[in-house]
Amino acid sequence: MRETAARYLDSHCHLQASRFIPEMSRIMARARTAGVTRIFCNATREEEWRTVVDLAAREEEVLPFLGIHPWFAESARADWEVRLMDLLLQVPAGIGECGLDKSCRADFSLQQQLFATQLQMASELRRPLVIHCVRAWGRLLELLEGCAGPLPPMMIHSFSGSIETLQRLIRLGCFISFSPRLATDSTIHPCFLATPLTRLLLETDGQGRPAPANEQTMVYDEPAAIPLLYQSAARMRDMELHTFCHEIWRNGEIFTDTLFPR
Repeated sequence: MRETAARYLDSHCHLQASRFIPEMSRIMARARTAGVTRIFCNATREEEWRTVVDLAAREEEVLPFLGIHPWFAESARADWEVRLMDLLLQVPAGIGECGLDKSCRADFSLQQQLFATQLQMASELRRPLVIHCVRAWGRLLELLEGCAGPLPPMMIHSFSGSIETLQRLIRLGCFISFSPRLATDSTIHPCFLATPLTRLLLETDGQGRPAPANEQTMVYDEPAAIPLLYQSAARMRDMELHTFCHEIWRNGEIFTDTLFPR
């Protein structure tokens, strides 16, 4: 029997970035040629929600996620949560990118309020939740571990925490996604190797950055580049690439199962 071609998932990117928009048809064509057949596209503020929804309606590979990123916490206008809930009830979308970030200037108390609201919304609607966290792991864990009700499906994007943090997140049922930093930052390797295969995801975190001059440089932005990260990650795991791709694809299906049942 002939083996089917590998399917690649880019578990986190921002196709709504201004540099991507004019090139969208070519970006999607390159992704399809590279075998990238599922892309989780994350809005970061209310102004992007409709753009991401419309993009997902046009491109069948794109799954939309709608939320408010901690960097843009102070852009949240009155009743944002009402408008987000209304939109989520109209379209099949996850929630995110949201979270906590002590490295940015946005008021941390406000960040926590917005994250708690989005966490509660994801729990109520049983929608997958994409979480951003920088220098706020302790508070994130307090919020998640202290949640009274059932937690939604959760993904920690571009993980950069400690082994102890990783283990606690895994116990909470989180998927752990690694960005292209994995190929250039050896400090991430122990956590990558300690992540159970059944909890692992990979992403470009694409934001429309200019492509590197040297195509061999381990920098990835648009979804078409994600196979390079898969190849590097599979080697680190000492796994056959096709098997590795299959496992990551299945993880993505499980993460989004409440939106698109397998």
